[in-house]
Amino acid sequence: KGKASAMISKAVLALAIAGAAEAFCPSPLAGLAPAKATRPSGMELRMSAHAPAPGITRRGLVSGATAAVVLSSGVMGGNAAEVKDLVRLENGLSYQVKKANTGPLSALAPGVIDGDFVIVDYIAYLRDGTIFDNTVKRGKPVAFQMGKKQTIPGLEIGLIGMKAGEQRRLFVPARLGYGERGVCFEDASKGCLVPANTDLVYDVTLVSVGPSPI
Repeated sequence: KGKASAMISKAVLALAIAGAAEAFCPSPLAGLAPAKATRPSGMELRMSAHAPAPGITRRGLVSGATAAVVLSSGVMGGNAAEVKDLVRLENGLSYQVKKANTGPLSALAPGVIDGDFVIVDYIAYLRDGTIFDNTVKRGKPVAFQMGKKQTIPGLEIGLIGMKAGEQRRLFVPARLGYGERGVCFEDASKGCLVPANTDLVYDVTLVSVGPSPI
């Protein structure tokens, strides 16, 4: 009985942390058939807590495939400093730190790890700068548990080690996104929201992080 009460208390705490966040990371659009992305073996995950949604623009978006080519010059800009600041991971994902947690207690704040319950805001782009998902515009960040395959692998990898209030721009190769299937409407005549084999860019803010509620 005491164990059950403790579990209920943890669940209530998680809901309080989540607030207005949507439960888990939803598909970009209802009615779509998203790809079943598989997480690479041996992936180490970790995340962090609280920050306002950023004023995100399309400037400086870089292809996740090349991590050095500025996309569609007519749509977005970029500069050498942004490209130079890229952190490139062995799995093919790259990211830029757009805002770091430099508060007085930042050294004590844990980075995100596997199993953490996180809340994030993001704007997701195709390579040409087209926005295909935007939690900031909806006014509802998404909540999910790391390591449970509730979102694409690239988003989880890019959140590893982030602390409360930090912002990153993630350059996600197709195989860590929606892969060969993309995200397409059930009615094939309507096409795809995310075409097959498409690299993605995510502007992400870590809003909150905590241990698993159960």
